[in-house]
Amino acid sequence: MDLKEDIRVIQYLGSKLQILDDIYEEIETLLPENGIVCDLFSGSGAVSYKLATKYTVYANDIQEYSKVITATLLQVGRSKVMKTPDINCVFESEDYKSNKKYLQNLFCDALSHEKIVLCNTDYEALAELCELNLFYDGSEIDEKKINRAKEIFGSSYDCFSKDFLNAVRKNTNKYCLFSLYFLNSYFSLEQCIEIDSIRYAIDRLYSKGLIDEYIFNLYLSCLIHSVSEIVSSVGKNFAQPMKVINKNGELKSFAIRRCMRDRKMDLQPHMNDMFIRLSRLEASQNHNKVFCKNSSEALNIEDMKNVEVFYLDPPYTIDHYSRFYHVLETLVKYDYPELEKKKYNGRMKIMNGRYRDDRFQSNFCVPSRGYSEFEILIEKIHSLGAKIVLSYSDDDSEKDTRKRVVSKKELINILNKYYKSVSVKTIDHRYRKLSAKNDNRKEMNNGELLIICK
Repeated sequence: MDLKEDIRVIQYLGSKLQILDDIYEEIETLLPENGIVCDLFSGSGAVSYKLATKYTVYANDIQEYSKVITATLLQVGRSKVMKTPDINCVFESEDYKSNKKYLQNLFCDALSHEKIVLCNTDYEALAELCELNLFYDGSEIDEKKINRAKEIFGSSYDCFSKDFLNAVRKNTNKYCLFSLYFLNSYFSLEQCIEIDSIRYAIDRLYSKGLIDEYIFNLYLSCLIHSVSEIVSSVGKNFAQPMKVINKNGELKSFAIRRCMRDRKMDLQPHMNDMFIRLSRLEASQNHNKVFCKNSSEALNIEDMKNVEVFYLDPPYTIDHYSRFYHVLETLVKYDYPELEKKKYNGRMKIMNGRYRDDRFQSNFCVPSRGYSEFEILIEKIHSLGAKIVLSYSDDDSEKDTRKRVVSKKELINILNKYYKSVSVKTIDHRYRKLSAKNDNRKEMNNGELLIICK
């Protein structure tokens, strides 16, 4: 497989892109010849992709979007003889065109209004759309804004109701999830319509047998990439849509300009670019496998008995990764989920991030469970007779980094209980910091640790 350049399908918190060579070299010292390595928390697939240059890789992550991306990068299911059909077949398909036309007609008035706002670079009008809060079942819109919303949306205002939502959940002939859930938050309405229509076309191509599972994952990875690139949020993740109004009701200059720029972005160029890069990869000679399970469940898979080295990069803070990538999870599952609610001023309200109410909550991120979860993990891997290379970065109060659920000292104590040799290597690199005081991500220098157990 040709891995001369790193491929970043999505922007990912805690990405190991900058230390891939270090990880590779440490694993190579433990397993110099061809063998099987498991990336147990594969995330964006960057480490799995790198390791597949030499090893058979078993990749696992609890998130469906990770499975799609990593299966594509590891070339799982790719035919060595079948030519990869061009991604333009998605945009040329009748299913794409018909779904798009349906949604354009359904949201005709709102699209016309949005087009004027974006063409005129009207920041005040864009802020109004962002603050309208008309989405999902329509329960979050302020009563004072209902008349204005009806002016903008016309007859499609009635689409934001429980009855309409229940109806589309049963109707697989048309896709409109993003147009109902994420308009005027992470994306423009036009972008949502495009996402829905592309997603529909990919599903239809697969269900008709016109593409196989590998091509399905390839196309979907390209869509995941483009959605990650055009999203209007701080840090290009999905924890929160960009807030364009401050507490005093005034426009936030930088935010509204960034939001305007993002809302004007087109998905197709990003999809085409990623398709070109991914389709150039040569078919893998290794028998790579991808799983989508909780780490403890994955370790019970029969295949794991053959793994010689486990690479571990679990979450270490209270921040659940599902909060930052829930939109991508919904894009892959495409299941019209219920949205999470919290109590505000005595009333249950949908959270600003519009999170799935079933998003995965990792025990590694829970202070009362983190230590025992790590111990269970290490004990199980040791019982399989495998070695470990583990990534860890310590917290630093001076740099305002998130406190670790399990400290470095606690972690090393656990490792020493099960492994005779535990060594720690520090690697300096730049990373994107999640601040404890706010949601901004800043580039900072920090020592990433690689802990080697044998």
